[in-house]
Amino acid sequence: MYANDTDRLPTFALEQEGKVVSFLSLVEHFPAAWEVHCIAVHQQWRNKGHGTLLLAVTERWLASKGVRFLQVKTVAEAGNSAEYDETRQFYLAKGFTPLEVFPLLWAPQNPALQLIKTIHSASPAAPAPPSRPSSATAPRRS
Repeated sequence: MYANDTDRLPTFALEQEGKVVSFLSLVEHFPAAWEVHCIAVHQQWRNKGHGTLLLAVTERWLASKGVRFLQVKTVAEAGNSAEYDETRQFYLAKGFTPLEVFPLLWAPQNPALQLIKTIHSASPAAPAPPSRPSSATAPRRS
């Protein structure tokens, strides 16, 4: 579903050897407030800077549009998942702040944690990842 949503949402992607190996798609709720709809990195390419690069490029693009806030939802700690522990740590390390837990937004066994980040008008340059992926593509909408 998330991959199909990239056809209609602003999406940044990274390719390796001609294949998309990571992407980040966005939803606009208000002109000043957007949400990370999905960020996905193929397992083989995790911990190589793809998520960091995608998020940095996305934030610069949002800043250029005058966006002030970027939010994301993920499974809260009560979800007891090592994968989601990594996801939460990623967002915290990238400057997101936990805002609220919604116990029933998705399902009782998957409480949703909402995190938010302020987008600054002059975002710093994207850091070079340790294993350099190809450049992020410009967002597209169909």
